[in-house]
Amino acid sequence: MTEQMIVDVAKMFKKRVKDGLFDRDMTQRDLANAVGVTEAVLSLAINTYAINKQSREVRAKVRQLLDIQDI
Repeated sequence: MTEQMIVDVAKMFKKRVKDGLFDRDMTQRDLANAVGVTEAVLSLAINTYAINKQSREVRAKVRQLLDIQDI
């Protein structure tokens, strides 16, 4: 995967999360509470494509909660 592809996927994920929150009338704070992490940890996982274990786990939980299956 090229660096540009990673950046593109990160942007798509961020948009899908934003749209999912809007559709559910949720805030990022609500999502952080639902996932069981702080807002800062959630923000890092959503706004960057960090490859550390915690960010991957948070993104997996977000995908499950917001039913994001294709990213």
